[in-house]
Amino acid sequence: MAEAVTSIQPPASEEQAVHRRLMRFGEAESLATPMWVERNTTCQAIAGHLASLWDIPSGLDDGGDPLVTEKGLPHARASVLNLIVTVQDEAAADRVVHALIGLGVHHPSRAIVLVPQQGAAGAQIDARISTHCNETDGGGDRVCYEEVVLTVRGEAAEHLSGIVTPLLIHDLPTHIWWPGDPPFDDPVFDQLVEMGDRLIVDSSDFNDLLTGFRRTASLRRRSGVGDLSWERLAWWQELTAQFFDAPRFRRYLPNLSRLRIRYAVAPRATTRHDEDADVAPGTPAPMAQSLLYAGWIATRLGWRRHRTLKPLADGAFDLRLEGRHEMVDLHLEPTVTDDVPPGDLLSVRLSSLGETGAAEFIIDRDEDDAMVATNADGMTALLRRVPMETPRESDLLSAQLTVDAADPVYEMSLRAAAILLASSREAAA
Repeated sequence: MAEAVTSIQPPASEEQAVHRRLMRFGEAESLATPMWVERNTTCQAIAGHLASLWDIPSGLDDGGDPLVTEKGLPHARASVLNLIVTVQDEAAADRVVHALIGLGVHHPSRAIVLVPQQGAAGAQIDARISTHCNETDGGGDRVCYEEVVLTVRGEAAEHLSGIVTPLLIHDLPTHIWWPGDPPFDDPVFDQLVEMGDRLIVDSSDFNDLLTGFRRTASLRRRSGVGDLSWERLAWWQELTAQFFDAPRFRRYLPNLSRLRIRYAVAPRATTRHDEDADVAPGTPAPMAQSLLYAGWIATRLGWRRHRTLKPLADGAFDLRLEGRHEMVDLHLEPTVTDDVPPGDLLSVRLSSLGETGAAEFIIDRDEDDAMVATNADGMTALLRRVPMETPRESDLLSAQLTVDAADPVYEMSLRAAAILLASSREAAA
């Protein structure tokens, strides 16, 4: 019987490790007031403490803002949104701490970090609240916001939306950030998605990339969806579009006939991936960015699936697509490197046959720089180098928090990426 009870509870050491990492919120230099820690507490007590942190000026009804006293000086709370984050392991805890501290003054929010422990016994809700203040650009003024960390155990962990709702700041948008692989079939996940205005995921975290793409696409009717992997592609999309800003190159666009994409994978000695681990269930998905990029190009130019030339093997495949004017060969290929994070794009080459000859449009990344060039009509032009540093997760999250509605371009690219991956996997099967 003791063995059965132990089997449904998360290891105590794992829970403690998560908490040690989350405690770094309290080590941030921006900490403004003493941290409030309470075990076996209630939603009413948590909401009451959040209210007590702020002095409500007498002119609040006339536009005044709640104030927090830091080192004897009052500062305004400047929350612009509610951010709900779910942490399920140590890795997610690390990511959340780095990202939320990095958001700083640009996106002050009431961040509610949930640590659900559905199989655990003991106190149902443990809470920790910290208040942070950051200087605005230009110095002088400071804005303040809260971080609320809730460990929710047992039956209470099955009703997270009911626990979170009383703690939200009304009349502000609510974003749900789910670091890691979302549990699409978990009712708790559905509860949080339904209560939020926008869900933010990272498709590179999906254990089964095809299922993740499809399930994420199905959420679009209930909630706007943001994807950090999509945000990582912004620079690649901008460089690609710049090729065809020039009228003399625009004529090649309808006749593109080949797209070759290389993406980074970690060396075998340090990677967790097996031969087909980039799409196999139970492993992360380094193909996410390359597929989203291919889906973006395909939807912008009206390419449609035609047939599989080379099925998925070792993270590579070849498809033939039907363009409006030409048949298009799509080739995805992994490249082992430790110079850039796994999954990041390394190279994009677009080839075209125009009326006056062939052309190739090239973006090749080398660590934190990229070479951009065109070879058209036998001449090399636009040969230049541009910086291309890997953005921090807090920067990616910040960019997604500025979006208040669904992104139709992302949604179409996501569906196209799922079709491309399904085509390669069905042929392999």
